Amino acid sequence: MISVLTLPLTSLSLSTDAFAAALARGASDPAARTLRAMRVGAVFGLAEGLMCLAGWLLARVAAHWITAVDHWIALILLAAIGGMMIRNGLGGADEDVADEPAAATSGLLATVVTALGTSIDAAAVGIALALAGGPAWSALAIGLTSFTMASLGYRIGPKVAERLGGFAEIAGGAVLIGIGVSIFVSHMTGG
Repeated sequence: MISVLTLPLTSLSLSTDAFAAALARGASDPAARTLRAMRVGAVFGLAEGLMCLAGWLLARVAAHWITAVDHWIALILLAAIGGMMIRNGLGGADEDVADEPAAATSGLLATVVTALGTSIDAAAVGIALALAGGPAWSALAIGLTSFTMASLGYRIGPKVAERLGGFAEIAGGAVLIGIGVSIFVSHMTGG
């Protein structure tokens, strides 16, 4: 059985990636309002919670298969989104967006992909929790913590962008790439 502190500390540590990624997403949205921040937080929270639950459910069947590729998936997804943010920050993206609904869908798609990329490690945590005798509802605690942290990160993102100017999106992209590399290196080195 897991200790009383294990779940809160695990939830908080998993949410740091979601916070950083949502902060980077919010920095590129000068109109980040509380409702939009909560929607972004919900995407991150659902991704973290569902990935943790999926890992928990698959622990008895295929633990070694999941952990064999999760770091590759995280690296590819986060590097792709981070690269696009850096390109946009450097002025490589078309500033004149004629189709507003397409831009909104692209933003949602980028948020979903980013959330999936940062939540890959939650599947591995779900496996570990299941193997340690942790309950399935641990995924709910992890999801709620990530929701809260990502909402906060997205909401304060524009303030960060205000202070950093165009550099914020470049820095946000670099953070996402860094998170992907960190997950990859951590899994490859067993740390």
